[in-house]
Amino acid sequence: MQIRPATIADAQRIGQIHVETWRAAYRDQVPDAVLAALDVSWRTIFWEKRLATAQHEIWVAESGKEIIGFCDLVPSRDPDSNPEETGEIAAAYVQPDFWRKGVGRTLCRRVLEQARLQNHISVTLWVLTSNIAAQNFYEALGFRPDGTTKIEKGLQNHEFHEARYEISL
Repeated sequence: MQIRPATIADAQRIGQIHVETWRAAYRDQVPDAVLAALDVSWRTIFWEKRLATAQHEIWVAESGKEIIGFCDLVPSRDPDSNPEETGEIAAAYVQPDFWRKGVGRTLCRRVLEQARLQNHISVTLWVLTSNIAAQNFYEALGFRPDGTTKIEKGLQNHEFHEARYEISL
């Protein structure tokens, strides 16, 4: 497996993984109608724009020549954080066929190393409060809930209840 910075040419595959992973990971946590409404074409356009204008790095994991996961590290977007000191994992998704095979762990460790190189002192991320598997995954990497929660309105006005996790670098 190789970890490398993403390019615009990777946008379609990133979009596919984003949708596939949501549908697999959030089944029984997010209404079926919300998951059915996810659109690879829209996600591809989203990632093309993000990759074209990114002031930060998006990383992909490859097995052979196939992208199997990605992670988007940004300066913290939270109003109570200093974006020069705190990074944020805005998205981290691995194709479901590669879950529990070390891909996510390797990808996140690479991104945390990148955050250290950018002189961040901590990294945060948001996890659905219903997503126990993701919470366990991030806790195994050393992230801990910091007590901050939020409710985001998403597709079809669905409310996403999230908890913030943090790791010191």
